[in-house]
Amino acid sequence: MQLGQTAAPTVSAPGTSVASSIDAFERLAGQAEGEALTIIAAAPRLPGALWQVLPGNAGPLLPEIGRGLSVAAAVVLAYCLVRYLSRGRRARAAKARHALAGMVVLAGFELLAVVAAGVTARGLLVRGLGIAPGSGGFAPELAIATVRWLLGLTLALILLQPTVPRFRLAELDDEGARKAVWRIAVLFAIGHAHVVLLNAAQRAGLEAPMVRLLSCIVAIGMAASALRLLGRLRRHGLRPATHGIAATLVSAALMLWIWGWLTHEFDLYYGAIGTITVMLLAIALDRAIVVSIRDSRRRSAMRLLFLLRVVVDAVAAAFVIRILVDFWAMDTFGLISAAEWPGFARRLNFASFVLVLGITLAAAIHAWTEERLTPPEAGMSLDERQQRAARLSSVLPILRFVAIGLIGVVFSLVALSALGIDTTPIMAGAGIAGLAISFGSQTLVKDVVSGVFYMVDDVFRLGETIEAGGRSGRLERINLRSVRLRDDAGRVHTIPLGDLGAVTNHSRRLLRLTVSVPLEAMPEQAKFARFSRNAAAALRSEPMIHAAIAGDIGVKLREPGEDAGGEIVLSFNMAAAAAGHAQALVQRLVEEAIEEARLPAVPQAVSVAVSDPPGAPAQAPQADGPAAAAQPQAMP
Repeated sequence: MQLGQTAAPTVSAPGTSVASSIDAFERLAGQAEGEALTIIAAAPRLPGALWQVLPGNAGPLLPEIGRGLSVAAAVVLAYCLVRYLSRGRRARAAKARHALAGMVVLAGFELLAVVAAGVTARGLLVRGLGIAPGSGGFAPELAIATVRWLLGLTLALILLQPTVPRFRLAELDDEGARKAVWRIAVLFAIGHAHVVLLNAAQRAGLEAPMVRLLSCIVAIGMAASALRLLGRLRRHGLRPATHGIAATLVSAALMLWIWGWLTHEFDLYYGAIGTITVMLLAIALDRAIVVSIRDSRRRSAMRLLFLLRVVVDAVAAAFVIRILVDFWAMDTFGLISAAEWPGFARRLNFASFVLVLGITLAAAIHAWTEERLTPPEAGMSLDERQQRAARLSSVLPILRFVAIGLIGVVFSLVALSALGIDTTPIMAGAGIAGLAISFGSQTLVKDVVSGVFYMVDDVFRLGETIEAGGRSGRLERINLRSVRLRDDAGRVHTIPLGDLGAVTNHSRRLLRLTVSVPLEAMPEQAKFARFSRNAAAALRSEPMIHAAIAGDIGVKLREPGEDAGGEIVLSFNMAAAAAGHAQALVQRLVEEAIEEARLPAVPQAVSVAVSDPPGAPAQAPQADGPAAAAQPQAMP
């Protein structure tokens, strides 16, 4: 619930800061208790006080009410007019190919309507009614509340997108999204309207305890309605975890709002609202980037979006920490005095910048190594690509591990030092601990280091059948220092990673996928080259296919013969476990590449066949299993 600050009575802040958080809490608790008793004592007199205040002031307030309602109506009209005029552009943005670009454009036009509403409100108040900016009164308060209400409604539309399911950032169906937006709009309207009305009643002479009582009653009703809405949205796709988090936030906001009225200090409430707002915006942008990564077909774009996602999450975390420290450690419990806060705030900002920079560098190194590990499909011969891939696969993962670890240690120490924490004992303790571990746990270190290199080399995975250390079986668990195998007799073998030695993996058998693209006419060389690049890039862009492909993707053009027409043939080896599930996806990706390259009309459907790779030993026929999947089969 977004309630305005103007409803709070004007009271002076405590004269001095408390010495400890316990004293601060005791002071606030005592003040809250006294205020609660005052409000309870004023409850029986509330109906009579309202009857005395409202009729006697209704006449003088009517012109002010009329001006306020006129300005509010004009603000809403400007908002609706801008949304109506921009409906075509919003519809085109909803169909944008790149999800992130479409979301940004759509959100921009939604916020443009709010800006138009704000400009209209200011123009009518200052130019039309001659009210100075910052002045009190019913008309300016109602206009500001209307603009805030429209902003909350716009944020709900951006997050829930009731008409554009593709950009929806919450797990709701269409009906649930429409219902959520409508209920949120009503709740925001009630919250802002009650603030304006209570301010007017207070100026008319209503006692402060009664104003607080009415505000608490309205807040409780809003929270109950919000919790009821969340319960109903569970039937429209809202996940239980999301429901639990949202319900907790609503309850916390209610308690902090009531606490603010009782203690005359709304720092906790506005701090919580600021934290929740930053978190929601970060989650919304994170979800938008995830949708864009899912829709992207180019690995370069996916890497840039991954880097952007890491930066957004890191910056959001820094903002949340800054808000929490400001409103809790300094304002509420007085752990940091007002004189010390400016210097500490500068150190905290610098430490946050250092950590965000370190996280960004680590993400950039990870994205760069992924790019270098992806073999290029053009410009190099097959032997050159194989030699390059072999060298990089042996070196880059180790360099990435060392570089990211070094960045994490160095930037963490710099951030701690910026906060005034002496890092000398930390570095000395780390050195002593490392020395003790190296002398006293040589076998353990050997197992851990061996496990790291087994994982870096991708020697085995969970569920695969391997043979190592004189034992063979299905890999059930990989621990920090050992692996667990279960053999055919059901016995479990636990082998230290340092004792594995040479490992034979029986689950990494390959199958050959051959994709045939029949042609009506031979394509130009430029179109054939463009199709080859696009098809290989599309196949590599899918994580499941990219992880299962072994080696390179071969593309060749077959000239038409006497008994057959021309065709383009793509062939590559793929892990048997993924080949059976990937045929339909491979066919769809190749068809998309055909459309992008504008090849001549294809007379028949693209076919995908699966067979054993050349030179593979013959497999015994079985009813089920990978051997059965090795038989050639054509996609319809």
